[in-house]
Order: sequence, then C-alpha cells, then structure tokens
Amino acid sequence: MAKVATVRAVPQGPGLGGDLRAYALDQLAAATAQLGREGDARHDGIHQARKSLRRARATLALAPRALGDKAGRIDAALATACRGLSALRDAQALLEALQRLAPKLPADARDTLPEAMALATARRDRMLAAALERDPGFARRRARLETLARRLAKLDWDAVREKHVAKAVARSERRMAKAHRRVKRHPEIDEGWHVLRRRLRRLRQQDSLLQAVAPALRPADGVSADQATVLGEAQDDALLLRHCARRSPFPPPIRRVIRSVARARLAGVRDNGNQV
Repeated sequence: MAKVATVRAVPQGPGLGGDLRAYALDQLAAATAQLGREGDARHDGIHQARKSLRRARATLALAPRALGDKAGRIDAALATACRGLSALRDAQALLEALQRLAPKLPADARDTLPEAMALATARRDRMLAAALERDPGFARRRARLETLARRLAKLDWDAVREKHVAKAVARSERRMAKAHRRVKRHPEIDEGWHVLRRRLRRLRQQDSLLQAVAPALRPADGVSADQATVLGEAQDDALLLRHCARRSPFPPPIRRVIRSVARARLAGVRDNGNQV
C-alpha cells in the first residue's frame, strides 16, 4: 500500500494546462472513435470508450478549482455517458469472467460452461441490438461526446498550475488510503471494495497521464499493479455472483456451480485485506 504523499512545493509550469487539455481531448476523440466500431468489435469498443471517458474525467479532476464550475458540469456529463454504457459493458464482461472462471471450475462442473456461455452471449447480443435500435450506430452518443469535447477545449486550461495538480494527486492518494483502511476494517461490505477499486483506478489513471506530461507530479510511490490485479479478480467474482441472483440469465443448476466457485474466490481475497 503506497503511503499518502504530502503536497510538494513545485514551480508553476505554463505548459502544463495545455498538455492536460490535449490529453483529455485525445481521450474524448478515442472514445468517440471506439463507439463507431462495427460488428463484434463493438463490444471491445464499448469497453475502450468507457476507459477513455474515465481517463478524461481523471484529467479534469487534476485541477477542478482552476478549471471552474464548467469543468464540473462537463465531468458530470461524462460520468452520465459512462454509466449509460455500463449495462452493455457488463454483459460482455460477464462472458469474459466466465472464460476466466473455466480453469477454476471442478472437473465435474465444466460441462455446464458451454451452456452458461451460450446464455450469456444471447443476452449480450439482445442488449446490444436493443441499444442500437434506439441509437443506430451510437450516433447520438458520439455527437454528445463531440459536443463535450468542444466545451472541454474552451475551459481555462492556462489557469492550471503544478500546485493545483500536486494537491489533486495528494487528495487521490488520501482517498485511496481511506478506502483501503475501510475494507480492512469491514471486508464483508461489498460497497467498500467497489469504492476501493474506483479509487485505485483513478489514481492509476492520473499516474499514467502524469508520467507522460509531468513525471515530477506523479504519486510519490507509484501505484501497485498487483493491487489492480487482485481487485480485478475480485470484480470478476462479484460480477458473476450478481448474475446468479434475481433476473439471472442462468438456470438454477448453473447458478449453483458458478456461485460456489465465485464465493470461495471472493472470500479468499476479502479474508486477506493485506493483499490490497
């Protein structure tokens, strides 16, 4: 677990705001392009688009005061756009989690996997078809992102100083440390793990973009890839369990198999909070 960094005394760099602006605009352009993919590539496009939207939000979070209320409204709109794709992403993520679950299944339960995959695939395809019927080619979503990009470009990026970014990074570190302490105290609470994963993801995104534009402002001790791996595996198990509850696409026998393995793996992570 990385220690919480203190805010460092840093000089004012006139080019920092422009670099952050360019990075955020690149991410919005990437998200728009990813939503334009066709055929089976749409599934990965949705996933990549959501990642790019989060990176753009992580950039805005590095200087909220300098960029003002307009940036906050753009951030809220980007969050809405990301949430609007979450059900479609979860439908594909369920398939991927089932694929990763396969080696963990007992030998006598592996014959249930093809049926589970078929049911999850059919559900995913129905959901995507319905979304595209409402918004062919995701044209409306892409147009919204282009509008948000134009608004983002007009923000006062020249007002951003390194001191603003240093404070924002320190805040991200404090929030992750707080979330980590919470799951260690109460590992049985699902929401705590969800918050920790979000906090870690935001800090990793900020670390990555600062590595490219302002390495001196990166989190003091970096961000552990091992933490992300452990939380990603736990997310798989939580997703599987969620799809074995009400409105599950799986019949009861398949649910029982998936639930048994996913619960055991999730308990292993949560019983050992020191892994994260």
